Amino acid sequence: MGQQWRYPCSPIVAGSGTAVTAAALTSGLGGLPLPQLLPVDRPGGRLIVEAQLEHSSGSATPTLTLGLYIGSVGQAIGSKTLLAASSALALSASAANWPIMLYWSGKFRTLSPSAGVIYGQGWIKQGSSLTAFNAAVPFPITQALRTVSTLNTDQVNELDLGITLSATTGAPSVTVTDFSPEYSG
Repeated sequence: MGQQWRYPCSPIVAGSGTAVTAAALTSGLGGLPLPQLLPVDRPGGRLIVEAQLEHSSGSATPTLTLGLYIGSVGQAIGSKTLLAASSALALSASAANWPIMLYWSGKFRTLSPSAGVIYGQGWIKQGSSLTAFNAAVPFPITQALRTVSTLNTDQVNELDLGITLSATTGAPSVTVTDFSPEYSG
């Protein structure tokens, strides 16, 4: 049995991402260096991602979808592999910097340069005000989406949090204030 480690994926994100206001898939870490996961050297390693966000909106029309992505260094977010996606989260017309918390944990089951497998699940808690949360919702939204089998575990991979707003009515805004992935294995 070899040495096992637990470490943050680096570079460690120390600031907030640029506020997302567009009705398109956008990196929530815009303007920041993306954390990188080193090649996975044994099955059973665990990737844990925690994130904190804030959202505001002047209309109840837009919805928010969050996605956790992994892919090669420098790859566009839309070309990365989706590890987990939320359901469409409703935004309140009175939301002003209300909190969102995200947690996801996945275990690498198979290593491969093209068919690596990770199984993971977690939750999202969305603020119903500045001081309260709605009930947690599953992340990802279905059992089938918990297994991803198209990873390249032999390369350095970047991690990103994708944000998609359904509309720009009411000037919605979502900001990632903390993104902390770590690996243990």
